[in-house]
Amino acid sequence: MSNSTNRLSSANRAMLVGAIAGGSTTVIRQWNQHKEGAISTNELVGNAAKTALKTGIASGATTFVAEKMAGRPALSMLTILSVGAASLYLLDQSSGSKNGN
Repeated sequence: MSNSTNRLSSANRAMLVGAIAGGSTTVIRQWNQHKEGAISTNELVGNAAKTALKTGIASGATTFVAEKMAGRPALSMLTILSVGAASLYLLDQSSGSKNGN
């Protein structure tokens, strides 16, 4: 992934923003459980990292695909929605199968 300039592509920026948003949301949602001792620090960090990875991949992939569909707004929007939903579904399925679910 070489860039002749020092700027990130839109897909890379979307991946970073998605990862930050997903990880932060998980920490915010589970913070009270952590304070009450219901989940450990390791669980909180692990859950945040998994969610950050999932949302980063999904947002980066959808932005990449949407860039390829530029100029066709309706098709681009449908692509963003379908790729995002499919990415999250596949990531949930893959993480669920490893945990024995």
